[in-house]
Amino acid sequence: MSQNSSISSEVFDAWRNRATKPRRPGPRLADLTVGVGGFTAAVDTGVSALECLPLPNGYRFPTKGAAKRASERVLMALLKGRHCFIHGMPGTGKDAIVHAYSALTRKPCLMVTFRPGTDLAPWFYMRSYADGSGTGWKYGALWYALTEGIMGTDGKPRAPLILLSDVDRADSAQAEWFRILTDSISGRILGPDGKMHPIFPGTQFVCTANSCGTGDSRGRMTSANPIDASIMDRLGRAVEFTYLNWEDEVQVLREKFPRLVEAAPDVLVQLQGCCESLRKAISNEEIYGEFTHRGICEVLTECQDRVDLLGKVEKNLLSLGFKAWLDRLDADNRLAAKRLIDPYMKGGSIEEEA
Repeated sequence: MSQNSSISSEVFDAWRNRATKPRRPGPRLADLTVGVGGFTAAVDTGVSALECLPLPNGYRFPTKGAAKRASERVLMALLKGRHCFIHGMPGTGKDAIVHAYSALTRKPCLMVTFRPGTDLAPWFYMRSYADGSGTGWKYGALWYALTEGIMGTDGKPRAPLILLSDVDRADSAQAEWFRILTDSISGRILGPDGKMHPIFPGTQFVCTANSCGTGDSRGRMTSANPIDASIMDRLGRAVEFTYLNWEDEVQVLREKFPRLVEAAPDVLVQLQGCCESLRKAISNEEIYGEFTHRGICEVLTECQDRVDLLGKVEKNLLSLGFKAWLDRLDADNRLAAKRLIDPYMKGGSIEEEA
């Protein structure tokens, strides 16, 4: 190497040694695998990404604590084709883990979200009127997926993964469709003609809910309803999700807010104490509210906006950003929350507006 070279001799030697090693061919598409939370899963390259759920922004599988143990149990169920019922507090990643699994392994998936008032009939079947030929039935995407599978790019159908999100929010009309779906876990589904139709072999169901099927005793999720015990008995293994360990959560936040972390690295240090204190108080029902990952992101987004628009990092930046979450609380809960997080704030405590 020339003395005028700007490359160090150590780097050059490492590059030369690597360049002289024989190259190994890449894996065949049929042998392609991906790591999912400590497990190795096959990737179905014959499935279009459009047939899968999208990977959540900045998603990371938990690596520590109760969140890791719960996610491992869910991933085991997913990898072995088992049915699963995931419940837990809002923002604990119940739907996100199914999204990540579907996106990374190319598992075709349909998601049904139970929102009160939403008509689910078009997903299954509806009465159809044809000119001159009387009435019939028009079938929806979910019916075809359940009975025929989802077609891959190679012309072969795949067994779908059906994600039933927020099942404890189903209203009376949706509950009937929910019962039909849970009945289909046994391998058959009732059609509009009164006949039982076989489910595509290997079809997998995952349900998520904010409560364990008994409704929300705290009254925070007012639309969470008790689930019939006969339905609960068919939903497969139950797994309770908890909030991420802070060491995992802070890694996600660093990836989502890189510019903020670079400009104000102390923000995440202060935020740790605030987060742990608030979530403990919420769990003990000392504060009537939720401080989820979405709530944290709203706080940091406001902090980021202030830095971008004002062109400076204020001493009490996190205190100002926290109003994005605090202003959704009533006066009493806001005061209780502020007393908990004030000791962790730099640049002064959070002040009331004049």
